[in-house]
Amino acid sequence: MAVFRPDPLRFLTGADSETTRPRAITEPGKGGKFTPSGAVLPFPGNTVICHIDPNSDAHAALCEMQEDIRQSSFGALFTYLPPSSLHMTVFQGISPDETQWPDGIAEGASRDEVTEVFKARLLGQDLPLSRQVSARSLYAGHSVTLEGSTAAEESGLRATRVALRNLTGLRLDHFESYTFHATLCYLLRWLDAEEAADLIAFSDMLFDRYAKRLACIDLGPLELANFEDMHHFDRVAYLGKSAAQG
Repeated sequence: MAVFRPDPLRFLTGADSETTRPRAITEPGKGGKFTPSGAVLPFPGNTVICHIDPNSDAHAALCEMQEDIRQSSFGALFTYLPPSSLHMTVFQGISPDETQWPDGIAEGASRDEVTEVFKARLLGQDLPLSRQVSARSLYAGHSVTLEGSTAAEESGLRATRVALRNLTGLRLDHFESYTFHATLCYLLRWLDAEEAADLIAFSDMLFDRYAKRLACIDLGPLELANFEDMHHFDRVAYLGKSAAQG
């Protein structure tokens, strides 16, 4: 199993970034997901995700972890996602910051037009039903790193990504190095080295508190979804063998 995430200290300090804030944070109209004060911005796109069962203990653990971050001395560094949006992305679709475009779809097609093509290409395909992951860490205070709960599960998730790439015709950059994760919140500003080191230590301590409850997470079925912003994902269709459920 391999996890591809930048060194958390370099990420939190913006050492490898050319922007003055984390990429997701901009003034309105400048392409970001949130304002510097944490207000949600329009960011329309589509994606293939699995929700985390809101009735599961794993979902409760993630919500409790998120609240612990919010109530900590680091809480003001982040803007938080609503618990109802907790999910794991399996395959990113189109969005304002995606530079690639799906094969066989006219440049300039609307998000909804692309979604309809994706739906036609994906419905009825032999995509796997079983999806089970384990949490490996709380990365930089904001994102829980996930992997398949076994080597076979990880291999299956990677194979699903390949199938989705081939079926949609969307060939994403950095495809092989994508790390599965569940985002709890977004960092609003870069930190100095001391702040970053303290946040990393806090993240490790907090993850240890919840690791056992997040060791085996049953994900919901694959969903093709639209979103207008990062606070809500609208299911368009269940995919693969699970399509009969919805």
